[in-house]
Amino acid sequence: MTDPLTIEVDGTRTTLVQGRTYRVGGSPDCEIRLPDSAAPAPVLARIRHLHHWTVGGFPGGARIWLGDAEVTGAVVHLRDVPDGTDLVISTPAGRARLHILRGAPQPEVRVPRPRADEGAGSVSRTHRLGEVTVIGREDADAGSHEHRIAIPGWGVAVEHATLKHVAPGQYHLRDGGRGNGTFVDGRAVSWARITPGMSFSVGRSRFTLVRDGELRERRFATAATLSVRRLSAEHGGGPALRDLSFTAGPGEVLAVLGPSGAGKSSLFKALLGELRVTHGRVTLQGLDSRTDFDQLRLLLGFVPQDDDLHRTLTARQVLDYAARLRLASDTGSARRRAHVEAVCEELGIADRLDIRVERLSGGQRKRVSLALEILGDPSLLMLDEPTSGLDAGAAREVMRTLRGIADRGRTVVLVTHSTDQLVGVDKVLVMAPGGRPVFFGPPGEVLAAFDAPDFPSLMARIGSAPDTVPDAPRTPSDPDTRPDDAGQATAPADTPSAGPAAEAKRRPGGRPLRRTAVLVRRELALLHARGPAALAGLMTLAVLCGGFAALVASDQGLGGTGPDNPKALQALNLLVIGAVLCGQALTYSNVVAEFPIIRREFRTGVSPGPVIASKFLVHTLVGTAQAGVSVAVFRCVRPGPTPAFGLDATTMTALPLVGTVVCSMALGLLISATADRLERAVTLATVASVCQVALNGVPFALEAPGPSYWAAMPVPGRWGLAAAAALTDVRRLAPDAAADPLWEHSGRQVLIDLGMLALLTAVFVWASWLVLRRRLRPL
Repeated sequence: MTDPLTIEVDGTRTTLVQGRTYRVGGSPDCEIRLPDSAAPAPVLARIRHLHHWTVGGFPGGARIWLGDAEVTGAVVHLRDVPDGTDLVISTPAGRARLHILRGAPQPEVRVPRPRADEGAGSVSRTHRLGEVTVIGREDADAGSHEHRIAIPGWGVAVEHATLKHVAPGQYHLRDGGRGNGTFVDGRAVSWARITPGMSFSVGRSRFTLVRDGELRERRFATAATLSVRRLSAEHGGGPALRDLSFTAGPGEVLAVLGPSGAGKSSLFKALLGELRVTHGRVTLQGLDSRTDFDQLRLLLGFVPQDDDLHRTLTARQVLDYAARLRLASDTGSARRRAHVEAVCEELGIADRLDIRVERLSGGQRKRVSLALEILGDPSLLMLDEPTSGLDAGAAREVMRTLRGIADRGRTVVLVTHSTDQLVGVDKVLVMAPGGRPVFFGPPGEVLAAFDAPDFPSLMARIGSAPDTVPDAPRTPSDPDTRPDDAGQATAPADTPSAGPAAEAKRRPGGRPLRRTAVLVRRELALLHARGPAALAGLMTLAVLCGGFAALVASDQGLGGTGPDNPKALQALNLLVIGAVLCGQALTYSNVVAEFPIIRREFRTGVSPGPVIASKFLVHTLVGTAQAGVSVAVFRCVRPGPTPAFGLDATTMTALPLVGTVVCSMALGLLISATADRLERAVTLATVASVCQVALNGVPFALEAPGPSYWAAMPVPGRWGLAAAAALTDVRRLAPDAAADPLWEHSGRQVLIDLGMLALLTAVFVWASWLVLRRRLRPL
């Protein structure tokens, strides 16, 4: 390596001079001083120059990494080491990171990592207000406004919110509906009245109206401290977490360890609002989970254990649709693409963007899953078993990636069973069964604290005899006795902090129409990704239904001049049964197969309404096409019914089939939303199909007021066949058939039959939304 050499530790640079020896450690007289929180030894290493710079003198048991490679031996040679390489020294007592720079230091210095007690790097500024003040994203195309407050943020729209002066000391705050929300008292609002002393938030900025015409902004950096204080939670009537306290600061990686049943996953569920918290509080960037959860959840990123991704799409498509859902809706396509590519470049997958997710390796899929969350610019990134199912090499790469993410200012919390993959971890939280914390501190102190020879022995001991393991001791630095990120005193647990009273209107849903449009585009992309063979298979089913009906029908098809066409009813029955099967087959497995993805997106603010609406709209198009194909095949072979009610023969045949296939598709959507696994969805769909065939009025008469009559009322096939029979006047063509009053050949009866199909469709779609919302919001 070309001399001179510069070593940087925690933002402080030291230029090395030949002929001198430099001690690295926590001792005050060390030439390269480590911060107190990262000083695993008074003298950790010595750097000296012979023919080139070397590092040696490590304590016993130390492990050393130079860049991505672990170094064996007592001396590390720095000759030809690239500029910007990290030297990591890890001992049982802690770890240190030295940043190696070639040449003399440049005038600019790296900003030191914010400490947990420094207000998460917040800055304050004051703005003068006009009659109308626009708050929005820093954007070159934002337009000209005399009074404009520009703030950064991927969830901030160009014109995110407006503040209008309506009276002395009184302003109307209105959300523009294109960003990720304007918050008053932690709740997303569409409109609010603001008076002096009141506050509201946009992006990472919190605004307080100091006095008439003066607005104070406190802007937070991405870095934030997670503070969990005496947290207890229940699941299924029993305790899931018990008196849990810890902190994880900006740039730190916290690993949560423990045997099965220790409450590791319950911790994440509590942070995500999916578990009933009975005591305690969680704060992040000054936001309290008890009062500000709607806003706080925008700062959370959760990567599940399984790769909950659409595997038939390319990585670029997956991330682009995620960006459309998570970023401000007025983000331009070029800006959005640049953001996706920058995140993927950071994670080392920029060259894999145009490959289908199913063809990526396990480690690459995990990075795509990471990228999905980083797109939303979270302050806290949570990962459930990030190395599960990966080989040792891929697991090591994922841990290095997480270390890099933390070093760039985010807080990372991960649950893991892989105790051999703790390299790069700053703190460890060990939990015992029942959600009880038994250790919190540096990873090098875990085994010594329990006098355990290794981690497997420790986990076995905690799992088999948890009562013999004492609770984690509390210290003066415990979060229960420290101020939160915002520099405010800690309120008593379970006592929500008092916020300003605001006259406001809650914001509905969060861009439901725009998100529906995005999800419709994604549903179409998923259909296209299935390939021509799959799409041809959908149409083949419709061709078969139309063909079999044509084979059964007589030469008169569905028409005729007298009671001499009894096969018309059989042909109608086959056409309607085909529509029933086509409709249900489209959706009965759709929601249940994608439920993990739907739940993941729900955590970021995508409500169930757009999900159900997008699936209904796209599959309505497909179902209508299937009905059209079935009718076209039949009409190519047999004539249609005699025109009536101002409709031609083709319309009279197609109208009830389209209604039936759409209604059956909505029923399949309800089945899929209800089932908790695919096997149950198959069972429910089979039962529904049998009922639709048996209760449509053809196998036996459905006479009122018998039980079969009422059981057939919610069956789409019953009303589909009734509409088709009424339109074609099948009671005249086949007088020997059951005299069903719903088959009467009159305009009034046709409207009733078709109206019932529409009503049932609306009921099934509404019930699908209701069931899915209940499943996603178990609390």
